[in-house]
Amino acid sequence: MTVNLEARLRSVFVVAHPAEAARALESMPAAESAEAMLDLPVDAFPPLIRCLAPYYAANALALLPVEKAAGALDGTWPDAAAAVLRAMPSARRSEVLGALSSQRQKTLRRLLRYAEGTAGALMDPAVLSVDENVLVADALERLRLSPQHALYYLYVLRENRELMGVVNMKQLMSARPNQLVGMIAVRNVASIPARASWESIVVHPAWKRFHALPVVDRDGSFVGAIRYESVRQLEERWIETRAEDHSAETASALGELYGLGLRGLFEWAASAVLGSSDRKRGGS
Repeated sequence: MTVNLEARLRSVFVVAHPAEAARALESMPAAESAEAMLDLPVDAFPPLIRCLAPYYAANALALLPVEKAAGALDGTWPDAAAAVLRAMPSARRSEVLGALSSQRQKTLRRLLRYAEGTAGALMDPAVLSVDENVLVADALERLRLSPQHALYYLYVLRENRELMGVVNMKQLMSARPNQLVGMIAVRNVASIPARASWESIVVHPAWKRFHALPVVDRDGSFVGAIRYESVRQLEERWIETRAEDHSAETASALGELYGLGLRGLFEWAASAVLGSSDRKRGGS
């Protein structure tokens, strides 16, 4: 009875305070962390894994049964799940991938094609997109059936999957049901190349206006989208890591990064919380 109570309390704490739980787990040996994770329900893993360093999550999940490790990654955002898989030994990675559903495997394998830290590795490849000739009514129905794949925008594609434009949710819901989505889409969309480095992602000027940006491959085809939240976590982790090094080189690098626009991004994020989202227009 006591053991069950401890497991329940641990689960409640992890769900309510994932960042604090992650710090506690990272201070423990991997074997002890794995034991603590063993009793966690599946829904406790996504917020926790978002806060754990990928290599640490990989070491702990490597000690769990394959089915439990796969379950832990199944509901986690694709970019975070891929980062953990990338940090696993290849044999263990194959085992965990094999225990996932075929659709989840396909999504994660697509992310694993790209080098760590690139836009392709950080994006959500399953984000909702539609052909430009789809009716607004049909697009809304797809959104209703797959809300988990919707970010802030609906990405509109040409027949060859080339990114044609984007529609924000307010525009979509306000449009006439018999209109073509391509007719209401905003064109000339800001995007990020799939192989762009994390530095260029962080300083992309479009973050001052949009909550997510589309990712395109070399031929211009749409392959996914990056959430601003993913970029913020990347910034924070980079700063935390470098903050431990007090060398002049690190201070110079931080100063350069702020000079390139990081300060503006934080200010934009704060203004968004205060209500600037009402001023947003359709975008990527």
